Amino acid sequence: MQSADLEKLIQAITNRVVAQLGEATQSDILFPEKIEAYPAAYVHRLSADFHFKFETKQDSDAILLCLSQMTLPQLLAVVKLTSIDEVTATVIDFLLAGKPVWIFDKAPKLATYRQRTRYGVWRQLQAALQALETLDIHFISEDQGFEQQLASLKRRQVKTAPKRQFVSRLALEKRWQAGNRQLAPNEVLTDEAAEWAQRHQR
Repeated sequence: MQSADLEKLIQAITNRVVAQLGEATQSDILFPEKIEAYPAAYVHRLSADFHFKFETKQDSDAILLCLSQMTLPQLLAVVKLTSIDEVTATVIDFLLAGKPVWIFDKAPKLATYRQRTRYGVWRQLQAALQALETLDIHFISEDQGFEQQLASLKRRQVKTAPKRQFVSRLALEKRWQAGNRQLAPNEVLTDEAAEWAQRHQR
């Protein structure tokens, strides 16, 4: 077997191993409140596949925001993409980044407002709450809804996970001969390529 064929075989095996490792990598879910505020059964299920982050800083790299509840004024502010407090600011950050938000509570019941508010106000409340789902905000209070959203989250992870590409020694040599010494963000050197690069750095 020639060295070029051997390099291709090593590259193919490495890519397969990396793909399997990539499937096993875990992503973060942001829980801004204490863990006791969330349903234990759902937290347990999520912990099997994801890491948890407990913080309130904005611009999080987590893939999902979980809240135990949101008030109606907070929800209305989020529909207008208006920040009124730390919770709404975090929710809006996630929505702008295209990430889902789960609220482990029942959706507000509009029937309670129907009798005491004017019809026009009630209709606006109704339209605002319907807009929440299009924004990727989901109320989760039953097992069926949780399972559906969990399956959706896992599908999304498979689609968005960047595929890592290993660069073999032979491929690295060809790049250096062409004057290209840069790696793409998703590229990683094989051990042999890294050793070769260390030996040939000036």
